Amino acid sequence: MRAFVNRLSRGSEAVARGMVKGIGEWFKEAQGPGDFLTRVVFLIGGLALLWGLVQSARFLMFPLSAWWIVAAYRKGKPEEKSAVVSPQESREPAVEQDDSPKVLATVREKADPHVHLAVVAKALGTDTAHVREVLTRAGVPITDVRMKGRGVSTGVKAADIPLPIPSPSPSPEGPGPVVGPGQTNNNDTELTLSRHPSGAQVISVPDPENPARTHVRVIGPIEN
Repeated sequence: MRAFVNRLSRGSEAVARGMVKGIGEWFKEAQGPGDFLTRVVFLIGGLALLWGLVQSARFLMFPLSAWWIVAAYRKGKPEEKSAVVSPQESREPAVEQDDSPKVLATVREKADPHVHLAVVAKALGTDTAHVREVLTRAGVPITDVRMKGRGVSTGVKAADIPLPIPSPSPSPEGPGPVVGPGQTNNNDTELTLSRHPSGAQVISVPDPENPARTHVRVIGPIEN
């Protein structure tokens, strides 16, 4: 019996913390003082309506109490600790990985045509605060948007969703300079290669020291 009561106590505390955290994140998503005040009024009105229903229909206390007991019992389950802990895990904290590319890819994937932060957070198994932090670091504007079939909520407009960065492709290399037999490879020299009707090849190279002169070399047979 004592174990059952302790589990309910731990679970009730966890459920209460989760509700407070959810309400806090909901208030953090407010855009401006007006939106924040609207959410405060909505929260107070909802609590007042729930309290009025309970006062007028006291039988609702039974399902509410049953729901709380079940939720607390589930949350109060003791965490299973691993029997063996490696020395490295006990001495060094886990390195936090940057999941910004994954978050941005999920934003592009879930856009319809805009995307809500809650939709991205659910797909990644995280919370909206983390998604907001990643988008803020990436310079992506966050505002109220409408998704198809989901209404209006905090998210990213289609025009503000960053496009994927294309992977760099190697630039095609052009053919190297034509160098005739006996000539040195000089990228700064204009080399002209022409073919004579007899089948011979004529290579013309300007003289780098005297622009008025041109060196000509004939390769192949020349008919008389």
